[in-house]
Amino acid sequence: MNTLVSDLLSAGRLQEAEWLIRRGASAPFDLSELARRLGTDLDVNSFFISPGYYAPLTSWADAQVCCGEGYEASSVVEQYRNNASQASSPYALGQSIGSYAIRQLAALQHVWLSLGRPCPFRVLDFGGALGTHFHALVTHWPWGPLHWTVCETPAVVSVGQEEFGLHSPQGHQLCFSSDVQAVLNVGVDLVFASCSLQYLEHLQPILDFFRLAPWLLIDRVPLIDHSTDLIDIQVVPASYTDTRYPGWKFAASSWLSRLNNTGFELVFQWLVPEDRWSILDLDTGSMRWQAHHDHGFLLRREHNLRTDQTLMKF
Repeated sequence: MNTLVSDLLSAGRLQEAEWLIRRGASAPFDLSELARRLGTDLDVNSFFISPGYYAPLTSWADAQVCCGEGYEASSVVEQYRNNASQASSPYALGQSIGSYAIRQLAALQHVWLSLGRPCPFRVLDFGGALGTHFHALVTHWPWGPLHWTVCETPAVVSVGQEEFGLHSPQGHQLCFSSDVQAVLNVGVDLVFASCSLQYLEHLQPILDFFRLAPWLLIDRVPLIDHSTDLIDIQVVPASYTDTRYPGWKFAASSWLSRLNNTGFELVFQWLVPEDRWSILDLDTGSMRWQAHHDHGFLLRREHNLRTDQTLMKF
């Protein structure tokens, strides 16, 4: 058994090695030493410390207990600050468009044309950190002013308003708010949600809010071949935020019907090959679920849908 753990560690298969160590397998070092080598300050007793995804969890509440601060950790805001500073630097502004952004740009342009070229083009970026999506797209958007509002946690919004708000000479605006409904009530042309919906405990209420916008872009969605949505925990490397997040892998078989039942119709979809992941099965210690890509979707609100109906509060 010692040889097996050592082989897994040598091969970089840390999640499987840690699973065996936690079950008493003979190993060349203990969990405290593993934490030291990973450079993590995560509590070794509350949950796994090796970066990656773990499932299944019995409930969101159980996952939250294991994760601690999660997105409220100060390291998350600091990482967002670093990302936004790099994305808005003169060096970044001269770079070619990234692989995520080029697909998003095509979707945004389709919406803008379909709406009759609104000026300004108003976007609500749900879970958009400190504006990295905006900065990745705005230098490649020559067709008129973008009014971009990021909806985030209060801690992120506070930093955004103090350090990253923007009113450019070209008419572009970058704003921050923690009140999704208030932004939607003012009016937006498109809701943009990239790599964010899977970190919500309750997805349906926010999808109901999104019906106030005529268009919805959802990108970097993790879909899984499983009969139901799967609760997981993501352990983020110490080199990034050194945190744990609860999240979902959505059942692929019911994903589009969920969006249709909410009142959206699919316009087009795409694959996101940059996002690959695998999940350690907490019951068996094997890498049971794997995906070679995430998914992106552009959806339009159904024309006959009432937008004055009562929406769920959250």
